[in-house]
Amino acid sequence: MKKSLLLLATVLMGMTLTAQTYDYFEFVDKDGNVVPNEATLTLTEVTTDEDPFTGEVTTTMFTNLKVRNKDGAEHAMRINMLIERMDNGAYKLCFPWTCKSYPTVTNVVTDGAMLAAGEMRDLHTEWVPEAEGGCDVTLTIEVLNMSGTITNPTYTYLGDGPTVTLHFRNGIQDEVKGDATGDGQVDIADVNAAIDMMLGKTAVNMIVDMNDDDNVDIADINALIDMMLGKR
Repeated sequence: MKKSLLLLATVLMGMTLTAQTYDYFEFVDKDGNVVPNEATLTLTEVTTDEDPFTGEVTTTMFTNLKVRNKDGAEHAMRINMLIERMDNGAYKLCFPWTCKSYPTVTNVVTDGAMLAAGEMRDLHTEWVPEAEGGCDVTLTIEVLNMSGTITNPTYTYLGDGPTVTLHFRNGIQDEVKGDATGDGQVDIADVNAAIDMMLGKTAVNMIVDMNDDDNVDIADINALIDMMLGKR
């Protein structure tokens, strides 16, 4: 008996537990297109509004994201919001009814809500920057079970639905790994620049350290060539 329990414990310890996934919901963009699961959206469009009375100018970067219950029955859900970068300003999310702004890196789970079959709801999610910079947010739909009554519901987490990552960029661009020349792409000019670094002709820029071994050598040159040829 003891041996059986020990074997069971050993098996359980070696198991990798993964959350159940559900295919009830989907993210939808402003044009009505479904956003693929685990997609990354880079948002650069800025909307500027001026208060007619105070003259105060507000800058907002809208996502226009919606969530839709694509199933033939009603289901409950909530949003798990993870802010991983916040250079300035605040990120705002409205779900299901409450709107809140978050000025720092944080992880927040919203209240739950029931969506009828085919129902689509606007998330009203955007970044309000105060200067140039970036904001990175990952939104995950969490599927819930609802018990109790409509006026006094209790929600229990069941598993995850789709995820979307939002990269807001206001007046800046991300560095591209391998882009030694800073033109936003990897081409023969970057390979030549990396060769010069390897030979000691120019100062080393670790953006071409493709294998992250703190050195620029032939392995990085080969990796750059593969990237240029679309092999990686």
